[in-house]
Amino acid sequence: MYRGTYVSLTYGVVILSFMSGVLWGFATKAKGAKAALGYALSVVPALWAFFMVNGDPGNAAVNLAAGFAGLLMLDYFFALQGLAPAWWMRLRVLLTAVVLACLAVPILLE
Repeated sequence: MYRGTYVSLTYGVVILSFMSGVLWGFATKAKGAKAALGYALSVVPALWAFFMVNGDPGNAAVNLAAGFAGLLMLDYFFALQGLAPAWWMRLRVLLTAVVLACLAVPILLE
């Protein structure tokens, strides 16, 4: 197995988990039930990475790609709530496209 596949998957898990922390930071701007929902949703990417990115590299890469696509939806939710900066979605769409393109490599190598 190509070592680069494992490195890219491990790095993807780290970044997906890190993004949970970013969403948690956005949730700190909310109050009441909106904050509770924000905190609950913010842990989803890290839990997804922990439970879904394992097994053979091809399936792990597919699940990681799904996690990043789901993260983009969470980013959009936080942006709609006014919790993310105005420029956030432009950045996230671009970065998600790059991540998904990069994850296509281990998916296609399997």
